[in-house]
Amino acid sequence: MMGYEITSIEDNWIFIKHDYRDELDGFIMLMKSIEGDLDGRIIQMDGEDIQYIIQNDPYNLVFRWDVKSGTAVIVPDEANIDEVVKMLEYHFNKLNN
Repeated sequence: MMGYEITSIEDNWIFIKHDYRDELDGFIMLMKSIEGDLDGRIIQMDGEDIQYIIQNDPYNLVFRWDVKSGTAVIVPDEANIDEVVKMLEYHFNKLNN
């Protein structure tokens, strides 16, 4: 059974870990789950960092992955943190089953 969990929240960054063998695969699986619910599409952002947004995302989240920090979700409006955590936990449960 694969598992996702929030490891910390720092300012408007939510850090996530999972037990997929390949870190990047776990990152992609989470984005695809959210993308499916939003009926949007994943769009890579310009720049050197591995960062994506999802079209139709009401929170305008930025999904970021790097070797050092792993998976992080950046919430532009800190007032939405609690709602985003609930949304992420919904997807964790969906992916963990």
